[in-house]
Amino acid sequence: MPIVELVAQKALERNPDIGLEIVDLIVLLWMFSNPYDNHRRQLSSMRNILKMSETLQIPGGGLDVTEDELTQIVLGSLQKLKKKKLVYIQSAGVHYIKGTLTDAGIKLIEDSVRTPVLRRVTAEFGNNP
Repeated sequence: MPIVELVAQKALERNPDIGLEIVDLIVLLWMFSNPYDNHRRQLSSMRNILKMSETLQIPGGGLDVTEDELTQIVLGSLQKLKKKKLVYIQSAGVHYIKGTLTDAGIKLIEDSVRTPVLRRVTAEFGNNP
């Protein structure tokens, strides 16, 4: 289980009323630690992180969703985060996403996750502030 999933679970336990699911928080944490200016492929990176998370795995490991379904899960999560005004989405499609966190999204992460834990998450993703 990646550290980001553990952090997302703890953040949801502490803030059950934020109206987000674990996948949404994983995507939000990913975007926090990987701003778009580093030119990484956001969609494929988000899918890869979700593939590693136990939230989407079936017992015994592995996923029970196709790549297309996984893409739709990421895009659905991004739309939910956009409606809550936590992210800006400049472009979204099946192969390409360009999005950043809003000030509200950054504040939610900073208020929900302690700084030392946040450092571990950013370290897992390559520490790309």
